[in-house]
Amino acid sequence: MKNKSGISKQLFIALSIVNLSVTLFSVLLGYFIYNYAIDVGWITLSSLQEDWTEFHFIDWIWLSTVIFCGSVISLIIGMHLAQRFIKPINYLAEAAKKISQGDLSARADDSQIHSAEIAELMHNFNDMAQKLESSVENAQVWNAAIAHELRTPITILQGRLQGVLDGVFPADETLFNSLLNQVEGLSHLVEDLRTLSLVENQQLRLNYERVDFKALTEKVLKLFEPRLQQARLEPVLQVAALEVYCDRRRIEQVLMALMDNAIRYAHPGKLSISLKMESQSWMLQVADDGPGIAPQYQQDLFKPFFRLEQSRNKEFGGTGLGLAVVHAIVIAHRGSIEYHNPANNSMFTISLPRQA
Repeated sequence: MKNKSGISKQLFIALSIVNLSVTLFSVLLGYFIYNYAIDVGWITLSSLQEDWTEFHFIDWIWLSTVIFCGSVISLIIGMHLAQRFIKPINYLAEAAKKISQGDLSARADDSQIHSAEIAELMHNFNDMAQKLESSVENAQVWNAAIAHELRTPITILQGRLQGVLDGVFPADETLFNSLLNQVEGLSHLVEDLRTLSLVENQQLRLNYERVDFKALTEKVLKLFEPRLQQARLEPVLQVAALEVYCDRRRIEQVLMALMDNAIRYAHPGKLSISLKMESQSWMLQVADDGPGIAPQYQQDLFKPFFRLEQSRNKEFGGTGLGLAVVHAIVIAHRGSIEYHNPANNSMFTISLPRQA
């Protein structure tokens, strides 16, 4: 695009070429016509000088030839210039028609564009088409994934309730607890989807406040204490009584998602949680004793509905949205999150600015 000139510049050059071409052609043609007419005796220099106010037939020949050839030159240059502008517009129209008919893979051919403005238009159009195609593909993937996640709990709820009505299952406390767990799973799924949608559309509202991070972490650990014991994970808290500036509920959601991820995937051992302050940010690290995540999976770690098949605690469920929600909340705080696996263990590092 940098090597392409603008439309106004091309028009100026084209009109200048037409003007110079016609002018030079008329001068040269006039020279040859009058020189030939004098040589063959059609006209003499004295006759030209005597009555210069009246057109001689040689003058009409010269004028007609100049007009005809000038028109031809202008037509050729104009058609060539118009072709430069019309061809990419036709490409755009053809690509737009294909997209309107459902072919989202259609793109405008921008390989023969000579104008900077039209080249930028083509680039923006193709970029828009690419984003539209990706958006539709993502929507299809999301719809399929959401339908898959909803199918299991809804099927269980429907089957259990139908069994109660048919007298197959006794309506006891155990059954109600099982049904309640399924409903809570659906509630978490809906909340996670809502959070991702709000972040994607830049509509997530954060309520910043001063938060005692140590007290917040201890509260989350208390909630997860039975599951941590069952997974034989020993939490090691290395957090001083520091106040951080963040959205309390969202950061609590981040901690809960990281705890849940460690319970489902980490080997028995220590679960380290540390917080340190830097000049412009505060850094949270959550690390376990492995086994870590293979490099080929790390690039997809924060994508929605991504789950590793080697979860050793499948009874705890999981929708594959936990780390995606963590990533979304961190981005909403204008921070960053990274995953490392030094010594074959897992370490999540979250960095958030000290001020909103």
